[in-house]
This record gives sequence, structure tokens and C-alpha cells, in this order.
Amino acid sequence: MTKYTQTFKQQVIDFYLENRHSLLLTRQHFQLPEKTLSRWIGQYQYSGYDGLAVSHTKKKYSVEFKYQVILSVIKGDYSAEKAALQFGIRSSALISQWLKAFKKEGIKGLEPKPKGRPSMKPKYAKMPPKPKTEEERLKLRILELEAENAYLKKLGRADTGGRAKAAEVIQALRVKYPLPILLRIAKLPRSSFFYYLKQDKPRDAKFCEEITALFHEHHGRYGYRRITMVLKARGHHVNHKKVQRLMQQLSLKGKCKAKKYRSYRGEVGKIAPNVLERNFKAMKPNEKWLTDVTEFKCDEGKLYLSPIKDLFNNEIISYDLSRTPNFEQTIRMLNQAIARLPKGKTPILHSDQGWQYQMRGYRKRLEKYGIIQSMSRKGNCLDNSAMESFFGRLKTECYAGKRFKTYAELEQTLHDYIRYYNYERIQIKLKGLSPVQYRNQSCD
Repeated sequence: MTKYTQTFKQQVIDFYLENRHSLLLTRQHFQLPEKTLSRWIGQYQYSGYDGLAVSHTKKKYSVEFKYQVILSVIKGDYSAEKAALQFGIRSSALISQWLKAFKKEGIKGLEPKPKGRPSMKPKYAKMPPKPKTEEERLKLRILELEAENAYLKKLGRADTGGRAKAAEVIQALRVKYPLPILLRIAKLPRSSFFYYLKQDKPRDAKFCEEITALFHEHHGRYGYRRITMVLKARGHHVNHKKVQRLMQQLSLKGKCKAKKYRSYRGEVGKIAPNVLERNFKAMKPNEKWLTDVTEFKCDEGKLYLSPIKDLFNNEIISYDLSRTPNFEQTIRMLNQAIARLPKGKTPILHSDQGWQYQMRGYRKRLEKYGIIQSMSRKGNCLDNSAMESFFGRLKTECYAGKRFKTYAELEQTLHDYIRYYNYERIQIKLKGLSPVQYRNQSCD
């Protein structure tokens, strides 16, 4: 917000008065918003030049003053804007805030709010003072009976669960009933209560077991965000920060893919234009596809993976594995995708400027089925970064740090992972669903 000095405001008002009270001319001359100029004029009319004074400190208003102002607005004596001028308040928005707080909480809403962040510690019930009259003794006895009833009801059955269970129940009831009364009812020493309170909570222990099982079930591929989503899908009310803290305590860390910096922009391709232009969002299936080739190594040699990815739900809709990166592999992969392409669909198929995507046979096949060819600029991997992202994730989660002796072993690992990626591996961008689940949900 622009801050104006009192001298500048006076210059504006003088110009306004000299030019026959012309709002339009004054606004155009000083390039001011209409609302700002009107407020200054109103302040001048009510209080003269003193009303234009700039205060560098935040003015504090008493509860009585606030009540007087909003009462004048409620009665209809002034509008919020007129009341701000009449009572010398810097903004009518402040009066609107007071009105809203008054309607919600009454006179209490006009009291100043406490400074700083509110304490996150729960407020426990305090022990009442020692009774001096018969009425006070009866009130204390009623409180003791209510606490005993609540304790036994929450415990379920007497003498079940031991001291750890008793400490858990007492901690839950401390908000409503004083601790000394609860300890006396449970016959639990104060030191024992705080000892059991420091131990692992049963609920946290249960979460730890489930988190560990989920982590190993997905071979360390899930971090705290995905594990939180799975827990919520199973009906647990848990915050991602708590899951992160428990995973740190358990030394469980999801696999992170390595990030590479690429800066070379290159030239625009000559075979096909860059139709996609890094717009990796698709509103429906079979609207935008990506493809590329990546290599893997085993003791017997190299293996090449050529997939097609649908940007609507990040699903791998077709892929081919080959021991040589030949043109036949690209055609086999393309034929798989075309076979499942609904009639009338004409997706964009984006790739880099690899030699196989420049072949006449490949381009003719795309043209035959109405598929729009799009190619990255020369040497610019960022134009196909969504496909590179899949390769990075795949290699991190099922290939990096492992040794494969045979082609068969490596092929089976890749087949298993792609099926897992499509049907089981949830994604945050897909609202905690796997690609296939998201597609099925969207098509219902």
C-alpha cells in the first residue's frame, strides 16, 4: 500500500478546492484512486487539515469507544464510512471488523486479543481450594463422584490393563477433573503416573507398526506424504507431520531420485514443431502422450525400455523392452498404444529428436491414426521432463544400487515395477490414488 505524507494530502485538497471541487480533475492530476481521494476530502470536511495528519503508530481504542462507534452504526446514525470520519478512525474497514466481532461474541469480541501465539499445551483442571463451608464440601464430593464415574466408565472394567492403562485414562480426563482426585481414585502414585506418561503411547506404537509395515511393503518407495495418504484411506485421523516425526524416529526414509541440472536450450526441431510446449497438464485421457527411450545394464549386456505415458493420470499405457534400441521396438510400442486408443481420439505424442522419431515410417503411422507429432527442441531435456521424471523414479525405486545377472531377471523386475506403478503406487497429484484408480474414478 502506498503511504502518503500530510504535506502531499494538503496539496491534493488545495488543488481540489482551487478547481471548483472537481473530483475527476484532481484524480487525473495526482493519479489517485477515487476511494482514497473521497476519504481525504471527508477527513478535511470533518476536521480540517488536522484530519489529514499521518500517524506512524498504531492507535489503540478502548472497548467503550469501540462500542460507542458500532452502536452509532447499528442505530443508523452513521454509515461505516461516515462513522470513521466522525470519530477520527483511520479506516471504515476497522469498524466493519468491530461489527463482525460484536455480532459473533458480543462485547467480549471488542476486547484486545492476547499477543503472541496461543499455547499449544492443554489446560488442565485445577484442584479447588480447601472447603470451608458445608456447601463447598458438598460441591467437592460431587466433583469426586463425577470423576470416579468417568474414570470407571473410560477404563471399561476394573483392574484391567494395569498401571499403564490407568495412566492413559487419567491423562485423558485431566482436562475436566483435577489430577490429585483422579490419582486418588486410581490408587496410582504421582511419580508412577508421570513415568508411564513418558513411555511410548499405545496409539503411537500402533502407528509405528503400521508405518513400518507400509514402508517395507512398498520397498522403501513411499515417503511420509504417501504413507499419510494410505493411513487416511484406512480410516486413521493422522497429520502428515506426525507421520514424518515417527518415520524419523524409526529411521525410515523414502528413496529420493537424483536431480540433474540442464541448461542447454538448443535449436527448434525441423521434423515436427514443439506442440506441447511444456504444458504437461491434460484434462482427459488420451489427450497428451509422452515417449522416450532409456537404458539399463545387467551382466549380460544392455536392455532398453521404450514407454508411452498418458499425462492425464501418468499411466504407462504401453511399453516395450528390447536388447537393442531399434526401430522395430518403437513401432511395437506405438502399435500397443494405438490398439487401446478409443475411436475418434487424436492425442499429441511428444518425444525428443531421437532418430527413431524422425523415421518416415513412424511419422506416417502417426498421421494415419490422426496422432499429432510434437518434438522437443534440440538438446533440451526439459521439454520432455515429465517422461524423464518417470525414468528417474523408476531407476531410483527398482534399479539403483542393485546388480542384475541376467536379462530375464532385469526384465521381470521392470515388468513388475511398471505394473506396480500403474495399479498400486499412489501419487499425491492424483489425490492419493494410483494411475489406474484415478482413470477408473474419472470415467465413472
